[in-house]
Amino acid sequence: MSLREQSRRARPGAWITGMRAARQEVKGRVLVFPHAGAGPNALTPLLAALPEDHEVFGVTLPGRERRFSESYERTPDDPQAVVDGVLTELRRLPAGRPTVFFGHSMGVAVAVAVALAEPALCARLVLSAHPPAGVRYERADDWDDQVLLDIIRLGGGTPPEILENPFWRGYVLGLLRSDLSLAGRLVRRNRNGRLTTPLTVLGGDRDELVDPADLLTWTTRTTATSRTRLFPGGHFYLLDEPNRAAVAAEITGRTNG
Repeated sequence: MSLREQSRRARPGAWITGMRAARQEVKGRVLVFPHAGAGPNALTPLLAALPEDHEVFGVTLPGRERRFSESYERTPDDPQAVVDGVLTELRRLPAGRPTVFFGHSMGVAVAVAVALAEPALCARLVLSAHPPAGVRYERADDWDDQVLLDIIRLGGGTPPEILENPFWRGYVLGLLRSDLSLAGRLVRRNRNGRLTTPLTVLGGDRDELVDPADLLTWTTRTTATSRTRLFPGGHFYLLDEPNRAAVAAEITGRTNG
């Protein structure tokens, strides 16, 4: 069964999706926090490269994938509800399996908020393409359609036919507006916290949304160890086929670099 097929079996309304069971004796767990406007299935090409002794779960916010029918507009109004929803379901998963939080872009803000709320549930944080202060587009808290289209263009990865369809264009822009607002509010909350979790920080060396130099500031946000690694590519460097195996190794801590 594919990652996508397994995730569809999750009950509606659930924050955490079971995406793949370990195919060997379980050595660890990866919990994926995806980027703005997307659910965890958007990272399927990367997740397929994770080792078979890791089980994979994804965080799904309202308004996408299996939660498509749920309203997303009010999600940013209560960031704590997002954190509490993820924590409640994470506590129900089998204990004794070291859990890596992997956040990409906006997902970093959510992953850090959850790790700050209950550090014992996170063995390690892997943060991709998102600095501690967020990106400039999240700070506005108000975006017109042209700004959102610029974000999509700079980030890349959105099929043009989606934006050419009036319904899907409007839906994608609305979802992105909601997610950027949520991310901005979580970033402002997170800056008052101090991480005690080891960090691995990843990014693309040609990311047009994030200055790679800003990623280095994560080293000041944890009392534990931290490392930073840049890959060739843009904001979605992690989905580029030449990078996937190395990024997967960074997520599970199986790298010699």
